[in-house]
Amino acid sequence: MQQQRTELKTGKRPQQPNSKTLDEGEVLFEEGTTGRELYIIQEGDLGVYKDTSEGPVELAVIGKGGIIGEMSLLDKQPRSATIKAVSKSQVAIVNEKVFQAALEKAPMWLTSIVKIVVSRLRDANKRVDQSVLRDRERGLVSLITLLIPDAKYEFSSMSALSYDQVVVEAYYVCRLKKKESQKILASIEKRGIIAIEEDTEHKKHITFVDLELISIYYEFLTLKSQQKKFSEIGIPEESVSLFSNIAYVAQKNGKSVDDGVALSQNFFVKDMSDKKESSETEKMLLNLRRNGLINITPGDGDSTIVFDPNMLSRIKKIREWIPRFEKKVVLDG
Repeated sequence: MQQQRTELKTGKRPQQPNSKTLDEGEVLFEEGTTGRELYIIQEGDLGVYKDTSEGPVELAVIGKGGIIGEMSLLDKQPRSATIKAVSKSQVAIVNEKVFQAALEKAPMWLTSIVKIVVSRLRDANKRVDQSVLRDRERGLVSLITLLIPDAKYEFSSMSALSYDQVVVEAYYVCRLKKKESQKILASIEKRGIIAIEEDTEHKKHITFVDLELISIYYEFLTLKSQQKKFSEIGIPEESVSLFSNIAYVAQKNGKSVDDGVALSQNFFVKDMSDKKESSETEKMLLNLRRNGLINITPGDGDSTIVFDPNMLSRIKKIREWIPRFEKKVVLDG
């Protein structure tokens, strides 16, 4: 008791979060207001709403375990949305004093990462090319590629992003309403590029079997807007096959170098001798070089083939997925 009285006299308070109960429809905070607290949802669901000329627009519904208001707490900017209880809810309140006390106990590198992530999220709309925003799907895909480096986490042994976070950020960055974002995400899922999964607490996650694929899809949408196609599509099948043979032989007889993998040209030509004439193989190697797929460096009595194995993977991926990218998607309902 004496300790508690001393704390009251000195102005100190125990560094513990308080809690607040919200009835259905009750507003936690409004867009544009200042705030120095973040909230952790302990029970119920909270809706995220943005004021528009057409009235409030629901961006997302965040459930138990979700965090609200962390951006304003970290960068001191006004609240960017209104938060209202969708059902009777309870939240833990973490004020600035409690939060800063926790940050002081965290390693400096972790504190720096948190601040960098917030800064990058706030700045996402500046980094997205404004011309992209006119193409709604391309704008959303661009946003996803920007969020992946800093906001991805693991879910079901795969890289994932929070579905609600993507929907909310899509409104701020791409000016997409919730239903528009949901429709686009469903379309991308239909193509097999992402999967939308739900956990036991009914929170949705966007998972990626292959992170490179979403970037390639963004390239596809960009080229499509310019009425262009991937240059990789024009590479003859025979050249791709030869490139594959180079990569296969290099797995056992190549060596790693700064530019990728190096392989003796004489060794490769000899290995291919039972399939093609050596002169024909050498001619095809020159074609690969002209197409920028490999480099050939001369040496004493032998040249070296240098290539990037990731380029072969990219070529095969593009050729495999183009039909799915181009396929017209029909959504249920």
